[in-house]
Amino acid sequence: MLFSLKSTQIFEKNTLMGFFEIARKRLAGLRGSSMDLKRRLIIFSFLFTFLAGIIVSEDPLKTVWSISSFGEDDFFHKPSDIEVDPHRSMIYMADSGNHRVLVFDFQGELLKIIGSKGQGPAEFLNPSGLFILEDGRLAVADVDNNRIQIFDKAWEFVNSINTKTVQVADMIFNDNKIYTISSFGSSGFSLDMSSEKDTQPLFKILDNQGNLIQSVSVDDYPESHPFLRAIKHRVCLALLKEGRLYTPHFAMNVIHVYSLEGKKLGEFDRPLPFRPDDPKIIKQIRKDGVGFMMATYDFITKAAKIGPDGNLYLLTFAESSMVRQRPRKDRSVALPPIRMRIDVIDSKTHEIMRQIEIEGDTKAFSLLNENHIVYVYVDSEGEVILKCIQY
Repeated sequence: MLFSLKSTQIFEKNTLMGFFEIARKRLAGLRGSSMDLKRRLIIFSFLFTFLAGIIVSEDPLKTVWSISSFGEDDFFHKPSDIEVDPHRSMIYMADSGNHRVLVFDFQGELLKIIGSKGQGPAEFLNPSGLFILEDGRLAVADVDNNRIQIFDKAWEFVNSINTKTVQVADMIFNDNKIYTISSFGSSGFSLDMSSEKDTQPLFKILDNQGNLIQSVSVDDYPESHPFLRAIKHRVCLALLKEGRLYTPHFAMNVIHVYSLEGKKLGEFDRPLPFRPDDPKIIKQIRKDGVGFMMATYDFITKAAKIGPDGNLYLLTFAESSMVRQRPRKDRSVALPPIRMRIDVIDSKTHEIMRQIEIEGDTKAFSLLNENHIVYVYVDSEGEVILKCIQY
């Protein structure tokens, strides 16, 4: 059962006081009787347990619906992103491993399958990121085809934006500009290691034709090794309506804040239940002219969204992935999915307002409204599940 100390907040204060007032009066009425102390303690214990049970059993997270298959025995494969169109009550999922985009309504019913594997219009190679434009059109980062495809509100193909000079795995459209990152969701293995400096861009700004306008980087954590540099500079994007751009890091506990012109306005971190390990190279192999590298690092933030309340929602790892990988006595026993949560960050103070526990191995999420979240995760049996909760 999902439970947090905030569970008690679902009760009105006077309701709780009413429960305890009943208990107080009941015990007071026993004082004048011949009942001994032992029996009074037993009744008090029963009442306390009863009340505590009511409080704990009330879970603030309610499953609204959950699906793992749809249509005629169709299933998800390597989902990468979820976006919501609240005006039309539609949920879009980048089903990257199946090279398509799925459209659901807010009740979890499949409405449309957009695209298939290929290189033509309305065809994809590992679509990774999604964005709903202001007029309701859908933008899809067709990452391995080096383009962004645009679809109208009837889900018909409109046009492609060529991005061959910039790898685009996810993007945000704003005022004729496209803010892009090169690694996102299930495309995380495809890290950008093109920089020859000891730092590299966190994100890049394109015009609406796909031409590079600006590369935005920081010198806060220089790194000479290209693989480590790519890991340290991997971020996700979230844009506040007031014009502030957030870039939470995938493998470091830091969130940068930028203006729309790419000027750094500040940075902050947040409390974590573990101390993240710094990324380190553990193996490098070169065979037949091909290099292979392995690195150790802790996952921190996997995705970011701005909620209807204007606050920042971060898909956060709630335990150290490095600690889980340490030697174990019994390797035959599979580890449970890594614990995850969604941190709700006040956009003004940058303080954590709430932590919402969700299933481990969650791949992507979005917000339907101010009290419903939809996310996709892989359970302990390897089944991929799309779930909607009320929080």
